Amino acid sequence: MIGRLLGNRYEILERVGAGGWAMVYRARDTYLGRMVAIKVLRDQYAADDEFVKRFRREAQAAGSLSHPNIVGVYDVGQDGEIYFIVMEFIDGITLKEWIDREGPLPLPTAVRVTVQILDALDHAHQNRVVHRDIKPHNIMVTRSGRVKVADFGIARAAGTGTLAHTGSIMGSAHYFSPEQARGGLAGERSDLYSVGVVLYEMVTGKVPFGGESPIAVAIKHIQENPIRPAQINLELPPELEGIILRAMDKDQKHRYQTARDMLEDLNEVLRKRIGIEPEEPVSRDAPPRRSEGATRPRSPREPRSPREPDDGEITRRMSRREVKNGAPRKVRGLAWVVLGLMVLLALVFGYWTFSNWVRVPVVQIPPVVEIGR
Repeated sequence: MIGRLLGNRYEILERVGAGGWAMVYRARDTYLGRMVAIKVLRDQYAADDEFVKRFRREAQAAGSLSHPNIVGVYDVGQDGEIYFIVMEFIDGITLKEWIDREGPLPLPTAVRVTVQILDALDHAHQNRVVHRDIKPHNIMVTRSGRVKVADFGIARAAGTGTLAHTGSIMGSAHYFSPEQARGGLAGERSDLYSVGVVLYEMVTGKVPFGGESPIAVAIKHIQENPIRPAQINLELPPELEGIILRAMDKDQKHRYQTARDMLEDLNEVLRKRIGIEPEEPVSRDAPPRRSEGATRPRSPREPRSPREPDDGEITRRMSRREVKNGAPRKVRGLAWVVLGLMVLLALVFGYWTFSNWVRVPVVQIPPVVEIGR
C-alpha cells in the first residue's frame, strides 16, 4: 500500500496503526495538500457487501458531525476492491497509550478529558448519532491536550459478530454497557456508561472488570458491581466517585440521561471539590507528542496551536451556553405572568363595558292622571 495513490487523490505515506476492521495509514491529499488518516477495510470486510453498505452509511452519518472534539470524516471511497474512509489526521497519541504510560492521571486532567468527551457526545447525540464503542483506544489526545473522539457509528456497522472474528472485541468488552453485553440495542445512555468506565480507568489506572475472555468480562458487566474507585484512589472526592458510579449504573433509568447532565456535574466537581476553575488551561497536563519512528514520545511542553481554543475556552463557551439556555426560561416565565394579567384585565374591562351597555337607567314618570280633566 505504501506509495499507492488511492482514488487518484490520496498518496499513502506510511502505516500508523491497525484496528479490528481496518488498517490505518498516514496519507497526503494531493488535491488540498494536507495530511489525512486513511482507514482501509480489511479484506474479510471488503468482501462482505452487507458490511460495506452499513460501513458507508454509518461513515456518512459520522461525516455530518462537526465539532472540535470529534475526528473529522472527510471522504468515503472505493478504489477497485479497496474500500476506505478518509479522516482528519491527529498528531498525538491515544488515551489508552497515555494511561498505560502514566498510570492514573491527575484528577483535574481526568475530569477535563471526560468533559471534552462528553461535549463531543452531546453534539453527536443531538444529531442522533450514537458512538456505541467509546473506549480509550478510540480517543486521541493531541499535542495541545485537545481530545478527539474517533469512529462514530462504526461499531454499528461492524457489529459484535464481525468484531469477534478479529479479536478486537476484547478491547471493547471492558467498556461495554450491560445492554450491549446482553446483545441488546445501544443508545445514548450506553455511551455514557462507557464514559463512566473510561473515567474509572483514568482515575484508578485499571478497568473495573477483567477476565480471560470477552464473555467473562461481559458477564461481569451484567452481574457484578465494580470495586469502588475510591478504594483504589484514596484521593478521589466522594462527588467524583458518585458521578462515576451513577454513569455505570446497570439500570439505564438510574444513569445520567444526557451527556450534558454528566458534563455539568463534572464541571461542578472541578470547581468546588478539586479547587480549579474550568477556565484554567491544561497545557501542563497534555501528553507529549509521539515522534515518528521513536519508541517513546517526546517530552517538551509545546505551546498550544493558535488555531485551537484551549480547554478553558471550551468550558467558557459551555458556561455561556448554559447562561443563554437559562435566561430564556426566566423571560418566558415572566411573559406568561404578564400575559395572564393582561387577559384578566381584559375580562374585567369587558364585563364592566357590557354591564354598562345593557343597564337601563330608571326614569321618574310624572303623574298624568289629572291631566285632561
